[in-house]
Amino acid sequence: MNSAKLAAIDKIVQEGLDANAFPGCQVLVAKDGVVVYNKAFGNHDYKSSVQVKTTDLYDLASMTKATATLPALMKVYDNGDVSLTDYISKYVYPLRNTDKEKLNLRDALFHESGLKAFLPFYTNAIDKSSYSGSLFSSTRDAKHTVEYDAGTWANPDFKYLPELISPEPKSGYSLQIAKNLYGSEKLRGLVLQDIADEPLSGKGKYEYSDLNFILLREVVEAITKKNMNDFLQQNFYRKLGATTTYLPLQVVDSTRIAPTENDQFLRKQLLRGYVDDEAAAFLGGISGNAGLFSSANDLAKLYQMWLNRGTYGGEKYLSEKTCDLFTQSKSARSRRGLGFDKPDPQSLRSSPCSYSTPPSAYGHTGFTGTCFWIDPDNKLIYIFLSNRVNESRKNRKLISMSIRSRVQEAIYLSFQRSR
Repeated sequence: MNSAKLAAIDKIVQEGLDANAFPGCQVLVAKDGVVVYNKAFGNHDYKSSVQVKTTDLYDLASMTKATATLPALMKVYDNGDVSLTDYISKYVYPLRNTDKEKLNLRDALFHESGLKAFLPFYTNAIDKSSYSGSLFSSTRDAKHTVEYDAGTWANPDFKYLPELISPEPKSGYSLQIAKNLYGSEKLRGLVLQDIADEPLSGKGKYEYSDLNFILLREVVEAITKKNMNDFLQQNFYRKLGATTTYLPLQVVDSTRIAPTENDQFLRKQLLRGYVDDEAAAFLGGISGNAGLFSSANDLAKLYQMWLNRGTYGGEKYLSEKTCDLFTQSKSARSRRGLGFDKPDPQSLRSSPCSYSTPPSAYGHTGFTGTCFWIDPDNKLIYIFLSNRVNESRKNRKLISMSIRSRVQEAIYLSFQRSR
């Protein structure tokens, strides 16, 4: 790799910083098992002068699917405890006697289950008699005063149901949604019931859905009889020496965590160490679709283990057969792999990767402005972590400027070609 050409990453990142596409980020590149580039840029947010460090933690958003739920599922599969043809309803009882009774793990991993992209689970906890009209509007008015997203305004003047939400921890309210906001354990059951009650549409067709991975978390915990964070710490993160975790405020000081969204609608606070994703938040911060926090350097250890086909530091984590199955399989209907995202060689516009990324690569992106890509052909790992949703999710400059894929292309352009 040509270090001078690799320095193009710095210029692309600085372009993003100058445009306020994100306040700061981490970029890591590993080649042939060696970290060749690991830098932190910018600040934690636009208002502070606290510089990002390579040891700081970011909210990974949907990278959680492939960095938490997937390795946990790979482990129980490797142990022979589950088959990809197993029905999810075998482990998630509310799905029984519904149109989802015969959804299997492969359907969910390929996002071909027919489940909707998402459901607003938080509405279960809102007292519908505490406000009038609708929660959302396409225009700002006297009631809808908070810009939830570009073109969507929300009514923040509502109250939570006291039987589901408490401002302080107490018996039966162990799900911490945010600071001074605790949910009843009943919320988890309500989420599963909502998924069970929502009719399927287009089973067998591709539709990316958070609901698939919310259910897969339930599968993992039903099999292991353990909290998924504890299971992952025991089998992967702690053994790898990685501070990759759910509920990061239980592990590190908040000053080491990049703040994400200033949520003035649901949680009415700047989120720091509490997951940005609403579904994961109302499940107490541990979910199959989101909730994981990490630095790029610690993620590289897990991803290198996959590149090594199951081993890292002389220790075996997964069998080569299981690693090959999950990292190499691809849907016949979409670009998706078994839980992983993949490049789309048929359409550069829709592909999440750069032009030079080979079809064998696998990884995932995250809503907060994150991604990772593992390229087995070139023995390459690329990780980009940012908090582009600080302070608002409506900031889409990271996406419109194609920062992540341009950084990825700069990596490939740095390769020394033999004559």
